[in-house]
Amino acid sequence: MSQLPAGQRLLGSAVEAFAAILQSQPDSNLELDWAWGAYNSEGVRFALFRTYEELRELAVRTATERAARGPAISSAQRILAQYQAAYRDLQAALLGLPEGIENQAPAEGEWPLRRVLAHIVGADVGFYVVVKYALERHRSGDGRPAEIPDSAWNDILEEGITSIDTILDGPLKGICAYHKTLHARILRDFAGITHDELATPTLYWEGYELSLRFRLHRFDSHIRQHTIQIDKALASLGHLPNEAKRILRLVFAALAEAEGTVIGAGDVAQDLWQEAAEAISARSNEIAGILP
Repeated sequence: MSQLPAGQRLLGSAVEAFAAILQSQPDSNLELDWAWGAYNSEGVRFALFRTYEELRELAVRTATERAARGPAISSAQRILAQYQAAYRDLQAALLGLPEGIENQAPAEGEWPLRRVLAHIVGADVGFYVVVKYALERHRSGDGRPAEIPDSAWNDILEEGITSIDTILDGPLKGICAYHKTLHARILRDFAGITHDELATPTLYWEGYELSLRFRLHRFDSHIRQHTIQIDKALASLGHLPNEAKRILRLVFAALAEAEGTVIGAGDVAQDLWQEAAEAISARSNEIAGILP
């Protein structure tokens, strides 16, 4: 998220680097010696849980500081925080994939992972355009039609629909990279939606109007739906999560909870975020030196 304060950018990168070190480790390596003060009996496994605890603490402390200082979190920002949680869970579900598995269909007639990801991102593109168009129509009062004209898609999407289609037809790495960019744009562009604007009518493929509130919640629920599809596909392909990945799923959920507290809040509690990023980065270096 290029527009995030430094502490938030550093923390996201620190957690992702921590996950990269541990995601493919066999369960036996979690028994290797690692201590945090008097906590010296659970080995590397406790480094995962200590990171989880720090992120949960950060979420509470940041929310408390925001409540005291402002700005108050809005309804739209709470909805976007739910979307953030879904996005991070999707990332966690994709940790440590064996090479080539993204192109394997779990069963005849079922989608491979690359196609599932392309569908998720394509839906986010559509949701983004619908919300953006309805919001601009409402705010401008310029009398533009409720139904989105084809030309508006390229006007709204910075990359253009043809370029996006090329990305979605390409390799998984490119799809995920574009999703990261689009996701950041969604949070940035919609964090300022007011409570009253959530009732704004929108028109999409259904042929009848649904509220902007409904559209924002679809970002979250649609990712959740297809993350379950990904979990099932991976299980069918024999790629079950190891213990580290199971705990990292909790770590990513804790990171998302913290990130949700600062949507639309600028640089609230950035000293705490900087400290957390530094602690997790230092821990990553420790663990990298312990693992074979």
